[in-house]
Amino acid sequence: MTKIFEWIETRLDEGGWIRRAYLVTATVMTWKMTVWSMLFAETSKLEPIGMAAVLTAIGVPIAAIQSFAFKAYLESRK
Repeated sequence: MTKIFEWIETRLDEGGWIRRAYLVTATVMTWKMTVWSMLFAETSKLEPIGMAAVLTAIGVPIAAIQSFAFKAYLESRK
């Protein structure tokens, strides 16, 4: 079974499909978080400091994932 997955990964990664899919997924996730953040900020009844805390709690992990995705993609292109 492991050989099958290694074969699939090798075949897909020769064209860089896995790297590109991960990068596109991270970018779409960031875009959706940005749209959600704008809607949340417009409709939230929280105080500004509470709103900032919620947006930070959501945004920081997504920014870290996107940073990792771009870094990994650029390093794999070398």
